[in-house]
Amino acid sequence: MNKKLTVLILLSMVCFSGFSQGANPLVNKSQGIFKVKTIEEMAKNEIKLTVRGKAAFVKAKEEFRNVKNPKFQIAPNEQLNQDPKELLGIWEKPDLNIAVRRNEENRNNEKAIKNSMIAAGIDVSGMDLSYSRPVKTQELLDSWNTRILTPVKNQGTCGSCWAFAAAAAYEHGYLKFFRGLLDISEQDIVVCGVTSEGRDCGDCWYGGQTYRAFDYMDTKGTLLEKDFPYGSDGTCPDKIRYDGVWTWGFVYPGRFPTVNEIKKYVDYYGSVATYMKAEISSFISYGGGVYNGYPSNSGNDCDHAVIIVGWNEAMKAWIIKNSWGENWGPYGGYAYVGYDQCNIGKYVMWILPKF
Repeated sequence: MNKKLTVLILLSMVCFSGFSQGANPLVNKSQGIFKVKTIEEMAKNEIKLTVRGKAAFVKAKEEFRNVKNPKFQIAPNEQLNQDPKELLGIWEKPDLNIAVRRNEENRNNEKAIKNSMIAAGIDVSGMDLSYSRPVKTQELLDSWNTRILTPVKNQGTCGSCWAFAAAAAYEHGYLKFFRGLLDISEQDIVVCGVTSEGRDCGDCWYGGQTYRAFDYMDTKGTLLEKDFPYGSDGTCPDKIRYDGVWTWGFVYPGRFPTVNEIKKYVDYYGSVATYMKAEISSFISYGGGVYNGYPSNSGNDCDHAVIIVGWNEAMKAWIIKNSWGENWGPYGGYAYVGYDQCNIGKYVMWILPKF
């Protein structure tokens, strides 16, 4: 074993000492979803690092050394070779006026929406569009529902995390409510997406907003992946759009929702989209465990969109699905992020698919 690999493995053993292997759903329930990679396997990625990637990994190791009681590992990966603008895509805060207005529309239309869902055979007992349903802790058991997971995708060299989070949240909800796989075209959202107010949803270089993508999907529908594959050239195809959104909204915009409030929405909708701070070398080089390298702060700065698909209370961590491909991290593109880390959960959005 070479010296660099030995040092990396020893480093990971130190930082992983505070992490309980016994309660690890991404390992214990990963069968058939992804193959868990070992630290030795991930360490081999170091030979793939470019000059940029090597500098980023040096920075990651420096950041890691400054973390008090780390509960995560770091490992080299090809994402370190990329410009952060290619990995992220949230460069401005959400417009909370739109959030408040949207939630008010949901409250006003709650009865009609629920009646329509009931007629379609959808259970609405856990649904709350008035944001008034009490949260009972005993109802919110640890969640990692492997039956409603859709494939992890890769945004490549485009700052389109906001579009991937929108599509993933929709796809998870569709699978939960209708037991069917639906592959939404992120390319359609990036290239063709315009809100009901005529605002562009976003692009690769300047980023975008997930809630704008939800609005586009709601008012204009969207193409399926097979009709407009990601990375395709050309203008928007003239093809039939999939039109199926009951509604969408924010979880308590204007304040940081509590952990239990977010759990309630993950539990009912199958996942929620959220923003987080991810332009951190130690996060980009995530190698397993519960990421706790960037405590949430009052600045609430966020630059990346992901979806929350579950949680583990013993770890005090969300289970997130990222859009950097299946080779990111040891868990096939999923990760644990501490409840109080990276400003995750400051902005939370949900979407309700229609069959």
